[in-house]
Amino acid sequence: MVEAKHFKRVLAAVDDSKLGQLALVNAIHQAQEDDSELTIVSVFEAEQMNVFDYFSKEKNAAAREDVEEALKRYRQTAVDAGVGHVDTVFAEGEPGEVIVKDVIPSVKPDMVVIGSHSQRGAEKYFGSQSSYVANNAPVTVMIVR
Repeated sequence: MVEAKHFKRVLAAVDDSKLGQLALVNAIHQAQEDDSELTIVSVFEAEQMNVFDYFSKEKNAAAREDVEEALKRYRQTAVDAGVGHVDTVFAEGEPGEVIVKDVIPSVKPDMVVIGSHSQRGAEKYFGSQSSYVANNAPVTVMIVR
């Protein structure tokens, strides 16, 4: 019989959506189960802002700050749940691509946990970020529904 794999480093790709929060809960559970390190990443998507907000220094800074504050909340949630080692990563760009090309090589997780889809913009028509991560990540990917 094959034994279950134990993960040393879990990467949770999280946003404020219901599926993002479900990904966080599942990543916390996996980190607890395997006594692993947990890194939580949130990706700031400047291209999702309207052009006026994007070029407004104040609104752009406020949107970035919202993501950074959310990361602090996510980290505290994991710490409060008893995860011993929790890091956060603020990234910027197209989430799937940034996670695969920048965050995974930097963090070196052996598992990524991500929500199954996002219903923003063109993504709902052309495929999800989780699909991109699942198809391109060099590590185990848990897609949460």
